[in-house]
Amino acid sequence: MEALGVVHLAYLGCTALALALGMFVVSKLPAWAQNVLFVACALGCSGGIFFRYGMGLKWTGEISWDILAMELMQVCNFNFLLLPLMLVPKFELARQYSCMFSMFGAFTTFLSPSSSWAGLAWSDPVILNSWLNHTFAVALPLFMIAARRLKPQKKYILPVLGCVFAYFTAVAGISYLLIQKGMITVEESFSFIFTTDGIPVFDFFYKLIPYPYFYLYPVLLILLVFFALLCACFAGYRVRPFRYREQ
Repeated sequence: MEALGVVHLAYLGCTALALALGMFVVSKLPAWAQNVLFVACALGCSGGIFFRYGMGLKWTGEISWDILAMELMQVCNFNFLLLPLMLVPKFELARQYSCMFSMFGAFTTFLSPSSSWAGLAWSDPVILNSWLNHTFAVALPLFMIAARRLKPQKKYILPVLGCVFAYFTAVAGISYLLIQKGMITVEESFSFIFTTDGIPVFDFFYKLIPYPYFYLYPVLLILLVFFALLCACFAGYRVRPFRYREQ
């Protein structure tokens, strides 16, 4: 929270209020209106990533696929593009993944922003777009929970953790291969595998385990505990199957 100070606290407060009000409102909406809101959140977040990285925050109509592809090897950006999969009725794993891991990653960014934001004005498009994307990533699972379409389930803890581990490993392998071939440098990898991007918790783990990729292993243990606690909180929460038409 040192990076943005008072402005960051104001962002946090407004975001918390907006999410709380949103959860209250969505719980009162009819099913069709809830569905519209879900779609808007998923597409808004995914579209924001294309706008922020693929289009460089400019409405030029031209997308830099190289930059976008590299940015997808940064944990949160890849997760954000998966949000539309939450809208596929039978794809429960996608909903559980976003509910547990994507929401965790986005929320922790609110609490621990990158130090690269420190030199930017609070109204800078980079900060506004990034904050909005993280808000969508948290809002979609929360709104689905409020609408009783979703709850974190204990049986999905290990599958989700396995997906996270597989993602870390795939990104490490791809990044290492590109670096070895001289196509990119460590600094250009855009990946938390090789660079912590000034995020305090990653900086701490890298000092503890000063080896790329392996320094992320403690994160898996934290996620395991977080997932278990999250599931325990909603153990008695009743939900109805996610579908677009009520039967």
